[in-house]
Amino acid sequence: MACPVLAAAQSIHGERRLGPETVENRVRPGQEGTGIATGSLLFLPSVAFGTIATDDLYARRSPQVSDIGGSLAPALAVEQHGQSHLLALRLDALFERYASHPREGTDRYGATLQTTADLSAHLRVSLDAGIARRIETRGTTGDTLFGVAPIAYRQITLIAHAEGDRGPTRLAFDLDFDRYDYAVRHDGQTVIPLRQRDYATARAGVRVTQALSPAVGTFVALQVNTSRYPHENPGTPARASHGFVALAGLAFGHERLVEGTISAGYLRQVFASPRYPVIAGFAYSANLRWHVTPLTSLGLDAGKTIQRSPIIDVAGVVQQRFTLGAAHELLRTLILRPAVSYAIDTYRGGSRVDRFASGELTATWQAAPHVTLDATLRHALARTNAAAAKPREFDQNRATLTLKYVF
Repeated sequence: MACPVLAAAQSIHGERRLGPETVENRVRPGQEGTGIATGSLLFLPSVAFGTIATDDLYARRSPQVSDIGGSLAPALAVEQHGQSHLLALRLDALFERYASHPREGTDRYGATLQTTADLSAHLRVSLDAGIARRIETRGTTGDTLFGVAPIAYRQITLIAHAEGDRGPTRLAFDLDFDRYDYAVRHDGQTVIPLRQRDYATARAGVRVTQALSPAVGTFVALQVNTSRYPHENPGTPARASHGFVALAGLAFGHERLVEGTISAGYLRQVFASPRYPVIAGFAYSANLRWHVTPLTSLGLDAGKTIQRSPIIDVAGVVQQRFTLGAAHELLRTLILRPAVSYAIDTYRGGSRVDRFASGELTATWQAAPHVTLDATLRHALARTNAAAAKPREFDQNRATLTLKYVF
């Protein structure tokens, strides 16, 4: 249900409204890159090289092993800008390798095609299509196998969006589809099929925003969804489901001292099998940015959502997440970004509750024109009330250093 704040006074053509300069929107020549122009096309390549050090590679209580590694992250965006449209192709990849545990190396890559068009001064439409190879990160809910390579899956995404305004009222529609197809894993000569985790979901949403002033508006939003597991094992209770989320709240103007949304409402998800209880109750969402000074911004992200379940006998996972972060420009070329987060995963169909917490500090230094250096220190932990899942508890420290060049 997260949507960008679009105040009614803002032009659909994307002009930046008058507002305070912040640490996040300040133009920093040389850091963003200029790209390579060829005719009507603009090529924006970049490449990043990183080093990784961790004291708990598997994010497990036992065995707890440390390792060091490296990463390579090339990316390319190709854009065509017209007077009233944008066409963009974006390619990205992330390759990680470890010195002592080569099987933990992972390959992620994807492609996204985006087109945006202003059909009139008050109506904009956009279409996005993407395909990517992704990895279930160690220590997360989806990381259900140990002793084999990390779980990989293919994600296909289609998104259609339309928004328009009439006076102080703004109306937005969204349609999107996601499909996840999981690759088999191998444990020696044993093949571990994961097709039963394949998942497809479609969502449709509408949102109406009414401006009360140039800085504040109210909105209501409704999203309906349907999902299924196309390759569930025969004889297992069906986890296909349908439901909705309804929210109402406040929207704060773009590029003001406070911007973002805060809302509350109700969610409900019904499963095909009567074995699984209906998930229903209070829902909330917050995405706020407070620009304390031109050099410091604070951010709050929180929400309650229903996530797909990686376990056959669990219908779904109710996730509550909270993240508090900041950005501070210590020097013109040095930005500090501390953040803390907390999440609660409640498994429906059982009594299991997992809790995750993390704290991190990232420093971004513009070392030279087109060159940035990111250093991140992160501590993460996980706890559970399920005796069978106790080995999955962990305390992990991770440090990364990444050098990025943008053309």
